[in-house]
Amino acid sequence: MTKDDWLELTVLERKKYNYLVELQDLTGQLAESLDRSDQVSVRMLVAMRQDPIRLLAEVDNSEQLRLAVWPEVERQRARELLKGAEPSGDGERIFSEQSRKTRRLLEQVVALDRRISMKMAGENSFYHK
Repeated sequence: MTKDDWLELTVLERKKYNYLVELQDLTGQLAESLDRSDQVSVRMLVAMRQDPIRLLAEVDNSEQLRLAVWPEVERQRARELLKGAEPSGDGERIFSEQSRKTRRLLEQVVALDRRISMKMAGENSFYHK
């Protein structure tokens, strides 16, 4: 694939990163509201988190659609890079760096979300299962 093809995927990964930054901020505010037992803010922030989550899903879907038209070998290479494989070439390197940043931020958001969910729902938490 060309460097431009990788750049298009990099742009999508950057969009995901930006939505994750927004989600991380809202999730942090949610945790603070829970600590203060501010139920009005909790309800408001839970609702506000829906938008970046929806947008993340849309960008992920766009990325999958873009990959679907790539040849299988290149699609597999993109999957490997998304899982942390070593890049070869500038296009792959730029994409790989952005996907690593996105993956690390996603892991942080999920960890924070897990703590909040367990605090709010206990054994009924999505993460408890």
